[in-house]
Amino acid sequence: MISQKPLAACFSVMTGRQTKHSAQMSKKLKSLDGTIKIAWGGIHPSLLPAQCLNESYIDFVIIGEGEETSIEFSRQFEAGKSMATVLGLGYKENGAVKINSLRPFIKNLDDWPLDFSLLDLEKYIYRLNKYERVIAYKASRGCPFNCTFCYNRAFNQSRWRAWSIELVAADIEFLKKNYQIDAVKFYDDNFFVDKNRALEILRRINLPAHLEIRIDMIDEKLARELKDRKVFDMLIGIESGSDRLLELINKNFTVAKLLEGVKILAKYDLPASYSVIVGLPTETKEEFEATIDLLYKIYKIHPRAAAFTLGAYMPYPGSLMYDFAVKQGFMPPEKTEDWGKIDRFRKDFSTPWADGKRVWVIREYFKLLKLKLGPVNKWFEWRIKHRFFAWPIDIYLIEYLAGVALEERGWAGKAMRKIYNLIKK
Repeated sequence: MISQKPLAACFSVMTGRQTKHSAQMSKKLKSLDGTIKIAWGGIHPSLLPAQCLNESYIDFVIIGEGEETSIEFSRQFEAGKSMATVLGLGYKENGAVKINSLRPFIKNLDDWPLDFSLLDLEKYIYRLNKYERVIAYKASRGCPFNCTFCYNRAFNQSRWRAWSIELVAADIEFLKKNYQIDAVKFYDDNFFVDKNRALEILRRINLPAHLEIRIDMIDEKLARELKDRKVFDMLIGIESGSDRLLELINKNFTVAKLLEGVKILAKYDLPASYSVIVGLPTETKEEFEATIDLLYKIYKIHPRAAAFTLGAYMPYPGSLMYDFAVKQGFMPPEKTEDWGKIDRFRKDFSTPWADGKRVWVIREYFKLLKLKLGPVNKWFEWRIKHRFFAWPIDIYLIEYLAGVALEERGWAGKAMRKIYNLIKK
């Protein structure tokens, strides 16, 4: 890439591990050619533009939506013109950090359709569950809800905007016809903000789909529709087993209400993955334990629960809870690359309110419960019920064997892969 003398090397960066990796690559490029300019866009630099620009290896940041800003930036940069008029851009001028006014949101997302010819799409098609050719797709941006831990308030200003049903359906039809995709994983923050639109998209694409939805949107009628539309997984944020904490983070439902939704999903045998946050500021030991009890209860009620993405609370700059978290003891990283340690699924990520290693162990035992291992599952259940998480040798052993199976190392790996596929069903 360096030999081609690009205008700039550009990175789309999320807060967490990707921040560290992007920093490492940016520094590497600078070391190979000090004249190359580095531009960062995406969630992380949009939330912390000044901190990013204080790094010697970042020259520009694109704040918020990048379609219009990146084009205007590229034209100004190529022509050697001032960046002062480019809305949504941060840059350096004589060593000083400059951040221009924000660019208004795109009025009509249909004005910016995807051009699939610019990519080698085969690199983005992958296997997921029983589906061989899955594509990730985003049909909307943002979310109108105000969960206090979420990045949406700062990045999308708590607004929701969407591409038209016609454009989404045409895109998926193109991918079915030309790339033989057999399922879609929708990455919308909330696919069901407009329920009628969401169902119409599912009807038109006529493909199994993974999507995100709120638990309090689930009712009997919708569950029947989701079953008919071949939804094969849903990511649902239930967050906590404490009504106090659910109120603190503005979820606008109670534990009793979320369990109503879980029971409906179980009744219609609909798979779901539940997202859970522990280690919220002010969380007590009793509230932590109540959350683990809730997960076990859901596991018993809803056997088709695909996973529990249990993780420690991750303070997002700009979120409603961020300043409160700082006052409660969270120490924000002073360097951009150190945000790579702020990852709710890492074993070594701990906060004033959560022990990352313990959270990781609990999550792994719930993950192992989904493997059909007969009497061994009773051992995992006993560990969870009695909070016996010491010496988790069983986790490391099973995950090692699963790794051998997934990578199909030798004849043993191929045999274990067949066994793994059976116990995952």
